[in-house]
Amino acid sequence: MTGNKKTIIVGGGLSSLMLARMIKTYKKSHANIVIIERDDKIGGQFGSINYGEFGYFDHGMHIYYESCIPEIDRLFTSLLPDDEWNILENNFKDVAGLYVNGRLQTHTPYVDLRNLPEPEWKKYVSDIFFTIHKNKQTQLPENANAYDILKHHFGQLLTDEIFVPILEKLYLTHASNMDEIATHLTTINRVALFDEDVMLDLMQSPEIRARICYPDQFTLPNYRLTKQRGFYPKKYGIFRVLEKFKSVLENEDVEFLTSTVVSDLKIENKNAKSLTISNKNVTTEINAIDEIYWTAGLPSLASALKINLSDLKDDKRTTEAVYVNFLFDKTPNMDKLYYFYCFDKGYRSFRVTNYTNYCPAAADNRGYPVCVEIWAQEADSKDEDDLIALAKKELKSFGVIDDNVAILFSKAEKLLGVGFPLPSINNISNMKLISERIKQCEIKNIIPTGVLSEKNVFFIKDVLTDAYHKVIKS
Repeated sequence: MTGNKKTIIVGGGLSSLMLARMIKTYKKSHANIVIIERDDKIGGQFGSINYGEFGYFDHGMHIYYESCIPEIDRLFTSLLPDDEWNILENNFKDVAGLYVNGRLQTHTPYVDLRNLPEPEWKKYVSDIFFTIHKNKQTQLPENANAYDILKHHFGQLLTDEIFVPILEKLYLTHASNMDEIATHLTTINRVALFDEDVMLDLMQSPEIRARICYPDQFTLPNYRLTKQRGFYPKKYGIFRVLEKFKSVLENEDVEFLTSTVVSDLKIENKNAKSLTISNKNVTTEINAIDEIYWTAGLPSLASALKINLSDLKDDKRTTEAVYVNFLFDKTPNMDKLYYFYCFDKGYRSFRVTNYTNYCPAAADNRGYPVCVEIWAQEADSKDEDDLIALAKKELKSFGVIDDNVAILFSKAEKLLGVGFPLPSINNISNMKLISERIKQCEIKNIIPTGVLSEKNVFFIKDVLTDAYHKVIKS
């Protein structure tokens, strides 16, 4: 491939599509953009699976939540007219629950401690307020781990007795082995301790509001700092937005190369001059490169730059993410919840999603779709029938279904690259070292973006914000 200089985007997830639109819209460079994706389709986690007569299933819950930077958000929300979006806002922006202490909480996604025996409740209240007082004289250590951060936030008792078991359930290790980012991945930054009337007064304090939640998400007063909204198409299937996205970009002369990998990268004078790509054993060289935005992960960029990483040993996950998709003949018993997490030990479910609650059309003419995200452990059976039976058993234990609910369809999917990586201290430290080694190469026209390309850049909102600032500056 020769001709005018090209902007290369390596990776074809949502952040890559947004990057392409940012470049086209805000750089005014009329760049010739090529998106390279190793999978046979674009979208990454923001995709859907087609089960024919049983319809589509998204890869778990994926709603677009605004970054609250209009220059970013309108690139996504303008893909469809307003009347073709389910626009989720205020107390229904993100309706989440929690299975904890043997019951499904639909009123709050935070651990509710209000029904504890009075002596136990008092000790937690005392400890959290003492911690708020003490924190005025103490500071977190510079390299604080998840355990340090939870103790600084809640105090010793709540951390050891409530949150350490939760993180052990999720990651099979103690919180002291986990990086700070583990405290942001699920709803473990607050607890419910007081009823609504008391919290109305206490919420005047930002220190209290940061630790103790209002106990009913549906009647929560407007204390939000932003007016962030969620967007999901009225016609079920997030893939529909991706198809529209691809069409818009193709009309702007963006080229998509799927089932394609970067096999070589040539550097001259601190600039990427060309790269070699492989597709079905056919190799092609792309020359005249202006810049490369690398969204496919720092390790793969380091590999392309031939940086030695043999001294870095990752902590491997001992769990495997499996999505078990069900169609039921009756509405699942989840009240208004879009999804809920499971924090109780003994269960393999991580999150259960009820698509119909944020997209009513998901149930049109086929049944009620539900996804159970299971983190199967090494000793667990990986047989599909066993995984489906496990998910069904846990849904019954949660009270989501009962014996009167018929399963119209079920399927277990092992989706490579989907799910949270293990956020251990060692793994996040390795990512920092990889980032430093890439920066030491001083390549002027390669711009790393995407998950963990910078500190605490993990969720799509953070990824897009980081990418936007890098586009504007480059």
